[in-house]
This record gives sequence, C-alpha cells and structure tokens, in this order.
Amino acid sequence: MIHYRNILQLAFRRYPIQTRTSWRAVVRNVSTAAQPNASREPSRWTRRLIYGGIFGTLGVGAGKWLDNKIAAPAAPGSLEDQMEIQEIQRVFDIGLPIVQELRRNPDYVEKDVYENFSDKHKTHRLTSGPLAGSRGLGLQKVFWNDKEKKLISVVFLGPGLEGWPTMVHGGALGTVIDENLGRAAIRHFPERTGVTANLELNYRAPVHSDNFYTLHTTLDQERSTDTKAYAKCEVRDMAGRLCVEATGLFVVPKTLKLSKVGEYF
Repeated sequence: MIHYRNILQLAFRRYPIQTRTSWRAVVRNVSTAAQPNASREPSRWTRRLIYGGIFGTLGVGAGKWLDNKIAAPAAPGSLEDQMEIQEIQRVFDIGLPIVQELRRNPDYVEKDVYENFSDKHKTHRLTSGPLAGSRGLGLQKVFWNDKEKKLISVVFLGPGLEGWPTMVHGGALGTVIDENLGRAAIRHFPERTGVTANLELNYRAPVHSDNFYTLHTTLDQERSTDTKAYAKCEVRDMAGRLCVEATGLFVVPKTLKLSKVGEYF
C-alpha cells in the first residue's frame, strides 16, 4: 500500500520548481495581506458589541412598552389601580407646566369635578363611575376663570378608553368634551342646570391613550341667554397641538324639571 506522504510527493513532482515557488509566494502574499485585517478585527468586534447593546436595550424597552399596551388595564379600586392613580396625581402636581402656570394665575380657581355629589352618586355617573380609575379618566381637574367665563380642564385618558390600540375612542372623547361644554353653560344659567341640545365635533389629530390632555372651553357671552348657552371647546395635547374642535348648544328645558347641579363642577 502507498503511503500518503509518497502520494503528496508524487503530486508536487509533476509541477516545475517555479510553479511551486510561485505557490509559496502566493501563500506568503495572502498571509501578509491578511495581517492588516487581523489588526482591525478587535475594533470590528467592539462596534458589534456596542451596536448589539444599543439594539438590545431598544428591544427590551420596546417589549416592555408593548406589554404595557396590550396588558389588561388595572381593575378599578385594586391596589395596582390606586398606585397608578397616585402616580398620575404626582405627575399632574409637579410634571405639567400648564398646571404650574394656571396655579400661579389668580384669575383661575382650581376645582375637582362633581364636588356637589356624594361618592355614592358619583358611581352612577358615567365619567366618575364606569369610566373612573387609572384605565379610564384617571384624573379630571378644572381651572375656572370667572372673568372670561372660561375653563381649562386637565384630564388623563387611560388605556381603557381606547377604540383602536393606543388611540382614544372618539365617543369617549365626545363624552368628556360634552361635559366640559356643559360645565361652562350651566355656570351661566341662573337655574344652574341644563341639557345638551346640539354637539358638533371636528377631530383634527389623533388622541393617544395613557396621556394628559387639556380642554379649553369658552362661553359665547354675546349669543347666550338665561335659557340658551353657546360654548366652544378645544382639546390639546401637552405640546399645545390641536386635536379636537367642538361647539355645543345647551338649553334649560321648559317642561322638564331638573335638579340643580350646584355652584361647582
């Protein structure tokens, strides 16, 4: 049997010396040319590690964000819900520039909504009952300017108000807007009560859930009377972008006896 070394020797003998020499030169040249690449290899791996860390961090953050968006909202009254409400209140108190500005303005008076109602009665009202909690209207505050007959409401719109994912339902927005228009109108009526006769909404930009928004509502004093009140409202995000425009007509019914809402909101 022929040994493998003899086979290799026979194979090399078939080529001239120059060919074998040139083959060695090629190998030597390739080896020399590869040295600069080898010196750059550590920096290449460093870049890969940096990019991997960046995109890994972004991936984890995006995953957590998505989990929060698709997870079921906290049940009203639960410990998780109470903690969320506390955090929403904290951000409202110290994290919103418009709140600090309104609190410094002596023409605006800060009020809670439904101050005239007991906790039992609040559970029977849509926005303070079924839509309450961090997943719904997590916060509603009213700043009233009696000189200008204007109110600015700051609201937190939770994930339970969504129509499409991350988007607040247009009907939920209409409910919040209707109540704010009504607050301005009822403050104008001597009877301190009234109902919606007409409501017109124009949606200008998406309204995203899990965010604060402001509702700027103004009474049209020239057109309003003791039994009819015209008001307009603008919904804006924290950057001031206009999201919804609305107008409303409110009346005091002639034949229907309604309870007085009271002096507050």
